[in-house]
Amino acid sequence: MRALIAVLLLVSSRTLFSQPQCEPRPEVRQVLEEKLATKKLAELKFAERVAYRRQTLEDLIAKYPTEVEPYRQLIKVTKEEGTDHFPELAARFQKAAEQHPDDPMALYAAGLALYNRNTRLSTQFFEKAATLRKDFAWPQLELVRTYAPSTKHPEAQKAAEAITAFFAACPSSTDRVAQSRLSRSGSSELQKKVAEAVRVRLTAETDPRRLADYAALWDLEFRTHSPKDYPALRAQVAADLKRLESANAKPDLKWLVFIKDGYKRSGALPEAVASAEDQIIRAFPHSDEAYRITRERWEVAHPEPAEGKDVTAWAKYHREYRDILKTWIAQFTESRELQHDAFYATLFDPDMPEEQGLRTLDDYLAYVTEYEAPSIGDYLDISLMMVDHNWHPSRVFTLLKNSEELINRFNLQMLGDNLSAEEEDVWKNNEIVHRQAVAGEILVAARLTEQPAQAERFKPFIERELPPNSWPMIASRYWLNRARLAMLEGRKADALTFYQQALQKHQVPDAVEGRVIDDLTDEARAVWRLSGGTDAAWNLWSKLPANAVDESTPVGWKKPAKPMPAFELTDLSGKPWRLSDLKGRAVLINVWATWCGPCQRELPHIQKLYEQTKNRTDLQILTLNIDSDPSMIEPFLKQHGFSYPVLPAEGFVTKMLDLVYIPQNWIVDPKGEWRWTGQPAVAESEWEAAMLKQIESVK
Repeated sequence: MRALIAVLLLVSSRTLFSQPQCEPRPEVRQVLEEKLATKKLAELKFAERVAYRRQTLEDLIAKYPTEVEPYRQLIKVTKEEGTDHFPELAARFQKAAEQHPDDPMALYAAGLALYNRNTRLSTQFFEKAATLRKDFAWPQLELVRTYAPSTKHPEAQKAAEAITAFFAACPSSTDRVAQSRLSRSGSSELQKKVAEAVRVRLTAETDPRRLADYAALWDLEFRTHSPKDYPALRAQVAADLKRLESANAKPDLKWLVFIKDGYKRSGALPEAVASAEDQIIRAFPHSDEAYRITRERWEVAHPEPAEGKDVTAWAKYHREYRDILKTWIAQFTESRELQHDAFYATLFDPDMPEEQGLRTLDDYLAYVTEYEAPSIGDYLDISLMMVDHNWHPSRVFTLLKNSEELINRFNLQMLGDNLSAEEEDVWKNNEIVHRQAVAGEILVAARLTEQPAQAERFKPFIERELPPNSWPMIASRYWLNRARLAMLEGRKADALTFYQQALQKHQVPDAVEGRVIDDLTDEARAVWRLSGGTDAAWNLWSKLPANAVDESTPVGWKKPAKPMPAFELTDLSGKPWRLSDLKGRAVLINVWATWCGPCQRELPHIQKLYEQTKNRTDLQILTLNIDSDPSMIEPFLKQHGFSYPVLPAEGFVTKMLDLVYIPQNWIVDPKGEWRWTGQPAVAESEWEAAMLKQIESVK
């Protein structure tokens, strides 16, 4: 098979394409859509799915060696599936490129496989492939990523030129990757030009599978127009839907979801959206999407208790949720998402009987082992449940036996040689957090089972020097694990010293559902009492010394590494906002998205703070929304009753930040200097007051 691929690659430069290859040919697309359909893959166990998908893509490459999409999918899924196949695949494609340096496809495939592993060589392959065949657009698309502003060697102008070259060859492409990179690196003029070309193409289209590309078109049109044009755009979406609703005689689940989302974009009445949802539930009653719709409706009808203070109300809420989960489990038999939700409901139920909890745990473990890629997160969550409830904690040693291998695989996917300094810092700290979590669960299980030898292999990691500039949570966990190890080895005095250090680095958690759950303080206090300590002495011993408080950096905040670029953005009412116009005022800028769960919990506080301060002339509350589909912003605001200023800003934020995570809060002083990023480290009830204090501190 490999020899055949090499031979076919050798001749591909002579027979590559008679015209630009912007999408798979129909027979290749049919195989991809039918053999690799999401539903079909979901029915296979993980090992079967990996083998089946790889073989299907390898067969396509052998039969159609000049087709781009099988290479793209093979490289992507092999890298993401967390197995050992990827290094061999990358070496294979690199060898083919070196043996056939005049073959654009061989160079392109090797460049894809080597990106972030040997990005210098990957870039050379892409650049040469683009030179050999000017109308072969895909190397240009990858060069956009290579030159993007978030990389170590940003060349924004080259990135803009590369995305322009891609769409010059493929002017109406709705490829997801292409659209994402167009949003980040393409000029507004180019994006408008692409939107026009896509609409022309789709107007003449009749194939339902291609008509679903209207979703990408609507994204583009909303992104490239001012919010004052949104009413007209919604009317256009509604007109498109009239044609689309009768264009598919045999709608599948994907099509029905597309139509339902179209109704939301069009600003249709809630009754019309609900009718589209009902059609999904009737046609696909056991699916993930049917479960998701039903769960969201239940959540609207059963809102969480206000402010998280009423323990009794929260207990009632969770009882009702667990009861309805039982009904859903029997109803939505094809929903993988429900498997996760049911498990986590059990994980956080303090009153779960041991027999029922272990049964749920075993069912979930069997499910993730058979149907999902191995994940360190899953095994840590299961281990946490074991040790928190003291349910057969000896099983933790087996569960985490291969933790090092899983963490290494995860890091291989996330780390690379082309990350910005910020991205590299985040992923390295993330690796430490994972390793600390594993060591912590092993230490607790070793104590509960009286098997200290089980923790021996983690001792070098636990006792190694704390990395400089690590996250505060890492410092606290570092001293906690050293304390646990000392207790396990019978060194109580050392343990108390380490617990004290951990407490000094510790941020007391907010109240959650009416309770403050502070495991570190509870654990340290238990050891203190075990050692004969009194409550009076504990209050002195555990108190943070005055000289340990860093007044220059408030808890929960950090100083930005770079200045904020000037911006000129328009809010949903059409009003322009410029950073320069805000001088003279202290400014809070909140970054959020409609789909972001943590944002949804924070936004009511933003609204309250806005209402408190909207008439003040010395400060301003602004928000930047980063939805790729800005048509969803206004319905979200109306649904929740939010009135603070919202600026659609996906392009600005993604170009500005190396690593985009939300929610974020930025504080800009009256001189226009970006002073702080973060959020108040206080209880939820004190959020507005603490945020206002932080804003006013820069005045």
